[in-house]
Amino acid sequence: MNENILSENNILKPNEISMKRSVRTTFKISKETNDSLNTLLKKLKIKPKELFDEICSNEKLIQSIIKTDEEICGILNQRKTLVISKHTLKFLSQKSFELKIPRDVLFNKIILSFKLMIDVLYEKEREKEQVASGILENFYDEAEKIENQLKELLGNDNPITERFEHITIVIMNLSSAINSKLTEGRPIDPSMI
Repeated sequence: MNENILSENNILKPNEISMKRSVRTTFKISKETNDSLNTLLKKLKIKPKELFDEICSNEKLIQSIIKTDEEICGILNQRKTLVISKHTLKFLSQKSFELKIPRDVLFNKIILSFKLMIDVLYEKEREKEQVASGILENFYDEAEKIENQLKELLGNDNPITERFEHITIVIMNLSSAINSKLTEGRPIDPSMI
């Protein structure tokens, strides 16, 4: 057996394995938190356990969330049972103790703040994609002009004309994919041509 595989750095210790296990726990949450959580899970295409593990393992993110306004939580009038890791549960309990706020308030604050951060990132991405769409529209218009010039010069059956026609189709498909993402939220498949 390879000794590198069995080195102390590569083997999970029993307590690390135990902390990755799933547990069910119930939180009191606001309607806004519930809606935000559902939106995050749908947008990011992940499960609650994965979301909370990612958030709770990022200390900079947690620190910026903790600095946000405490009034963000709303009325905690719903109960929601979620599957999370033992590590996340322990983290939430420790942080709520350190900050002297209830665990459920901290949980709501984390979800709502993270949703706001993701919304800002998505909006910036959307703005850039709108600019990219405009650039591609201009490029497509120029490509069409060049395609027509090549057809006049070489004819429709020339291999150069045919290959350039494929290029304009790829540009048109990419432009269409960007517009579908902007209007319908459909992700762009980079492998599609």
